[in-house]
Amino acid sequence: MSTPAVVTPAAAQARARPSRVVDVALPVTALLYWAYTVATSGALFALLPTWWVGLDLVVGVLAAVALVWRHRHPVGLALALAPVGGLFLTAGLPALVSVFVVAVRARVWVALLATGVHLAIAVPYYLVVPVGGMTLPVWTVLMFMLYATALSLGLAVRSRRQVVDGLLASAERDRAEHEEQLRRARRDERTQIAREMHDVLAHRISLLSVHAGALEFRVRPGTDGRPGAPLTEEELRSAVTVIRESAHRALEELHDVLTVLHDEDGPGRGLEGAALGTARPAVDLPSLPALVAEVSASGQPVELRSEIDLAGPVGLRLQSQRTAYRVVQEGLTNARKHSPGAPVTVVLRRVDGPALEVEVRNTLPLGTTGSQIPGAGSGLAGLAERVGLEGGRLQHGVVDGDFRLRAVLPWRG
Repeated sequence: MSTPAVVTPAAAQARARPSRVVDVALPVTALLYWAYTVATSGALFALLPTWWVGLDLVVGVLAAVALVWRHRHPVGLALALAPVGGLFLTAGLPALVSVFVVAVRARVWVALLATGVHLAIAVPYYLVVPVGGMTLPVWTVLMFMLYATALSLGLAVRSRRQVVDGLLASAERDRAEHEEQLRRARRDERTQIAREMHDVLAHRISLLSVHAGALEFRVRPGTDGRPGAPLTEEELRSAVTVIRESAHRALEELHDVLTVLHDEDGPGRGLEGAALGTARPAVDLPSLPALVAEVSASGQPVELRSEIDLAGPVGLRLQSQRTAYRVVQEGLTNARKHSPGAPVTVVLRRVDGPALEVEVRNTLPLGTTGSQIPGAGSGLAGLAERVGLEGGRLQHGVVDGDFRLRAVLPWRG
């Protein structure tokens, strides 16, 4: 799965950081405007006192240099340049830039207030020094247009930055959610692997324990200290063969869990299975008779009663069949562990809902109480979680002297 491209907080700060080129270009442009004003406003300067003209030239340069601090003190700069831009010709461009900056960086009402202060000082300038070729209404409209343009551009840039910040924040949230989903997926996968490994290994190892225990019993000396009846060659070969096959199947099923755990398409569809030409062990309802026969061969009598067609249960999806198989497997494993040699009954039926009911019952040793029945172990706990994920329910406990494990699974295609 490819991870979507997201913008990290560091990248967002880098984007929001003002460009150094702009930091240099704005004061330089303001100085060029200062030079252009000096070169083209000789007639207007002639109407002013000489000391005022000199002050205008000095203030214009200082206003251009002051733009360097526009990011740190946007409101202060805009208010400081209001009288400067309204009274001195060479400071007109820095005044407009300060309005633009305060519209970008300050609240809207602050930007409107600063713009009003600028206009209140710039418009009456015409009454003191009439600009040649203009009337007072034209001058007023021109000032309003210039400052309104600076204000509008600043608000537009502000809105764009807010949109970009919102997109960056959304991207950051998406990244965090994506990472959380990956963590949940890894946790769920580890849980599923642990559950599958328990189901596989508990069943196989219990078979190994039964056969090894039978061998130990046959070779153990009797109460009189004499060795028991020696094993025949056929008995020894049969016991060793069962132990070897059980160990081999345990390794195969463990390999299957680790390599094609998520494959639900059928036997041999896993990547390594296709390469090696091996089929994954069947874990579905048609495989139940083989499981029952295997357990019966170990000395645990098991009776399978099925009211449905195990060869092809119509409309029951494979995952539900796998869950039903694991229920039976867990029930047989618990019977071997806690009631060795006791008869076990496995019943499968379709009930109203529609649903599949799976029940495993085995008799208990005399004197066993309900508190002694395993019900909080990892096997039954993991099985309850598996059944719950399928939308079913699991029950277990002592009923009429028998231990009963019962699962009801929705019958879904």
